[in-house]
Amino acid sequence: MKNILKAALIIGVYLCLILVLSCNKSRQENQPKEPAKADATVKQNAEPQANKEYSCEYLLKELVFSGNLEALKKFRETAIRIENISGNKITIEVYAKEMSDRTGELRAVENTVAWLEFIPETRKLYDITADPESPVELNYDKTLFTRHSLTELCGMKTVGSLQRKTEISCKEITGEMASGQECILSSTTFEKAYKDLIDQRAVNDSKYLPKELPAKNTSVEISKSGLMNIDFTITADQVSIEMLYAGGTTDITFEKYGDKLKRTVMYNAD
Repeated sequence: MKNILKAALIIGVYLCLILVLSCNKSRQENQPKEPAKADATVKQNAEPQANKEYSCEYLLKELVFSGNLEALKKFRETAIRIENISGNKITIEVYAKEMSDRTGELRAVENTVAWLEFIPETRKLYDITADPESPVELNYDKTLFTRHSLTELCGMKTVGSLQRKTEISCKEITGEMASGQECILSSTTFEKAYKDLIDQRAVNDSKYLPKELPAKNTSVEISKSGLMNIDFTITADQVSIEMLYAGGTTDITFEKYGDKLKRTVMYNAD
């Protein structure tokens, strides 16, 4: 009898253990699963993309690479460096990075592929590789200047001062078989306005203009690139310049406009 009771007790204990284990397993299966810890770790460690820190060279690089410079299409890897920053222009070297074994050992070399000039005051970019005296104007993304100030990034305080003191506003003008531009200039002299015209290449064939404004009426013979001669008419209140071509004229006028100056450039066809 005692043995029967002992066996019944043991069986009862086993049945209780089986029942408890079954209940625990059922509760675990019904609980919602937590996201995998590996995924959470990835999300926590992911950092937001840092904002670009612009420099003078970085902005000029974007400016050049957004343009239509032919050299950029001919080489796989190109870069730029600033050669010089002066009061009215920035000279830029464009170079290609290539591998060479000319010395018997393979190594990286840099070859200059283009020279450029950027005029901050007029925001014009020129390719001067072939002939610095006959630059080729390039196109580029001008919206870059709506987001960044080149004069501040490049520390061109003198240029910023020039922009405030000289050019106020410009507008395009047209006439019968003629087109051009009229600009209102402030706080400048005829001599300074004439020099800016040349430095900014604000007129075609500016390279043929004398570097200094003549003090009196003068005619200069050129006979190059279709330009025959340049005539200067100087008065106290106005400077008139006529560039005479075989097929027309380019007329440049500086005249007093209240306490300012007005600069007019007109291209006339015969």
